[in-house]
Amino acid sequence: MSITSPARRYNLSRLAVLFLMGVALSACASATRPPVDPAVLAVTPLGAADSPPGRLSAKRIRAGERLEILALSGGGADGAFGAGVLRGWAESGRRPRFDIVTGVSTGALMSVFAFLGPRYDDLLEDLYTRTNNSRIYRRKPLLAGLTGASMYDYTPLKHEIERLIDERLLDEIAHEHRRGRRLYVATVNLDAGRLVVWDIGLIAASEHPMRVRIVQKILRASAAVPGFFKPVYIQPLPDNTARQMHVDGSIKAPFLLEEFMLRPSAREKVVRVIVNGRLRATGDVEAVKPNTIAISRRSIRELLRTMMRKTVSEAAAMTRRYGGRYRVFSIPETAPPTPDPLDFDPAHMRRLYEVGRRMGRGLSPRDGMDGRVAAVSGVSR
Repeated sequence: MSITSPARRYNLSRLAVLFLMGVALSACASATRPPVDPAVLAVTPLGAADSPPGRLSAKRIRAGERLEILALSGGGADGAFGAGVLRGWAESGRRPRFDIVTGVSTGALMSVFAFLGPRYDDLLEDLYTRTNNSRIYRRKPLLAGLTGASMYDYTPLKHEIERLIDERLLDEIAHEHRRGRRLYVATVNLDAGRLVVWDIGLIAASEHPMRVRIVQKILRASAAVPGFFKPVYIQPLPDNTARQMHVDGSIKAPFLLEEFMLRPSAREKVVRVIVNGRLRATGDVEAVKPNTIAISRRSIRELLRTMMRKTVSEAAAMTRRYGGRYRVFSIPETAPPTPDPLDFDPAHMRRLYEVGRRMGRGLSPRDGMDGRVAAVSGVSR
């Protein structure tokens, strides 16, 4: 999820006056967390894909089979593009039944329904064309936002995830997991400063009494944009009261593709990445206002742009190293620009959805842009 803040709506003069007060008071607010053993904060939680090593290897592909991987990026409201691609792809009759689906940030929630197949496309269309800001977050009073853990209250998003992720849905995911398919979602353990890859199917297939709540918390954490939405605390060990602070996986990985996903033997390996954003070297040319908020916002945007392009290139090289083909689909430059990916405007999202839908309808098995070309040239389909 891109960290381009809707905080532009705040009066900057008020922000300037209260900024130092907020910094001072936030130190008091942060002191409410009890001290815990750093070793516990760094432990890999139960259900994460690297604990224990190798236990959660991907499907064992028999000789002559094809391995299909789909990775869905973050992007906030731009996730409407990815939802549209999936819909159009299904309408074309050529959408694969993916062996592995991964998601980060807005792509994490999308990945759950992409994993379960086209019968959930209507739900994705509703989420990404009828959602507005009030279904995602509420504004906090300015002082509360500056002195607390986040600028916005994302209780509406929490309730939405709790509505969507229930026992029945997890039973469906568990069924596909037992058949050998895999669903992975990434968060960042901020205490340890590392990416955590969660095997959602493993959790769904477990008999853990809290499996639904655990998956709900993981999905919420994956979308918890630091500073704007509060972190999610996850207890890594059942017999320990310590809790790890987890946030949006995009701060470490714009999308998720790990080597262990490419290791199974297969006649053919195909990795497809849906980037819920544009792949271009530079942003729109616009004068940056000479104030802290504007400079920080633009700097973060450019940092994330560079990270995405670097990840696209590295993932392409890794896929080729394992003998696979790599395809990237991103928002074309002709699509209407998104001023703020955290501004959920249904009309704009519908337009992006239709752009993705048209692209999806035209996809063939070999369509998509080579990742190396995307990263080097900045040209986007």
